[in-house]
Amino acid sequence: MRKVGIVCAFNPGNTGMFSVDLAASRVFDAWNIEHTLINFQKRRWRLPLKYQVSRTPNKLAKYSHILFWGDFQNNPVYGTRDFANREVKFRYARTAPEGVANWTRLHLELSSVLPKSTVVASIGNCFLGSREAASQHNLSASLKTFADSAVRILPRESQSGAELVEAAGGSPRSNVLTGLDPAFLLEPEKREDFRERKYFGYCFARSQVQDVTEGLDAIIKATGLTPVEVPWSVGKRRVSQRQIFSDALEAFAKCRFIVSDVYHLTVNAINHGVPVIVLSRRQEITRSSVDDQKKSALTDQIGASGLHVMLADDASFATQVPTVVGAYEALMDGQTSFDEIIEGLISQKTRYRSAIKEILCA
Repeated sequence: MRKVGIVCAFNPGNTGMFSVDLAASRVFDAWNIEHTLINFQKRRWRLPLKYQVSRTPNKLAKYSHILFWGDFQNNPVYGTRDFANREVKFRYARTAPEGVANWTRLHLELSSVLPKSTVVASIGNCFLGSREAASQHNLSASLKTFADSAVRILPRESQSGAELVEAAGGSPRSNVLTGLDPAFLLEPEKREDFRERKYFGYCFARSQVQDVTEGLDAIIKATGLTPVEVPWSVGKRRVSQRQIFSDALEAFAKCRFIVSDVYHLTVNAINHGVPVIVLSRRQEITRSSVDDQKKSALTDQIGASGLHVMLADDASFATQVPTVVGAYEALMDGQTSFDEIIEGLISQKTRYRSAIKEILCA
């Protein structure tokens, strides 16, 4: 009997990760497939009841399919920093190297301790920075083991797929196909034309953006629109992420466009039919799961590179307003067709869903 275990990168203070995990529940509920959301680390605060802490072979062996769902979970960038540090914090490991070893066992070499019939796959993960991190921490062989053993790997952007293939030895891999961020699998109730709305949204929380007030004032002057701050959390645990996400959807519906430096806000707003002009700092390589390279990879993946604005070294929003306004005007006059972006996204989502269903039939 098919029983699916979905390994989530649950984060109680992050609205974006809430949306990723919500997409898992919505998709598998809609498909009427028995599934369990799994987390490998029991936190000091209680996990929501829908999550189960499972990290031993005996507990994981009961699943016919183990799916790593979203974020950087199979990426050494995540394993050697975020996961390893939490292993020490939550007393699964005494040292960071021991935490890395635990991550490697659970995220890269899990197939070796499960029944041969267990299907292991990775859906919507990011592998940016994986080549350098694997080399630096002597994890290249383990990453290759993962790439060899996973039935299917669907990185969330083509740049991730290319880097994973290179990090795992460079040989072409038929089991690596480009997917999307799983939050794109949330289906909006409706998409309405944004062009007549009277507000623009903003939210800055990731790239240490400077001169925000001056930048917002300049956009007000250039567009005649009223600013509204879009609610979003990247680190507040003592608030309901479900409520914040609901409030964010309400804010999206008011906005003609949004300007932000937050990756998953960008994913969710575009998915709900609202253009986002996304800001990032210039980075040559990803060394952390919160680094900025993933935002340019995202816009390239969905054909929205015209909505990506690179900040200067001083991270001043105000100095980039002419570029932001230019991107907005291109949207309004059709030079950048948001309708085409959405049509392309819908096609990618259809292929993505089909690829996931193929994994479930394996």
